Amino acid sequence: MLVYSDRRVLSRGGIIERIWSLEDPLSEETVKSHIKSLGHKLREFGAPDDFIDTVHGLGYRLKQL
Repeated sequence: MLVYSDRRVLSRGGIIERIWSLEDPLSEETVKSHIKSLGHKLREFGAPDDFIDTVHGLGYRLKQL
């Protein structure tokens, strides 16, 4: 989802709406945890530490390489 966002900031709520169904609700804290885990996994494969940019109060986006 972040890959296809063209550097637009995706909010936690927006991520929830696009990925998870209404039958299986989750919290914004869960999204935060998944984004953190994704960042760790990307670093294991050589991505820079700040590849996923946190825009405080708004959401997340990928940094340009």
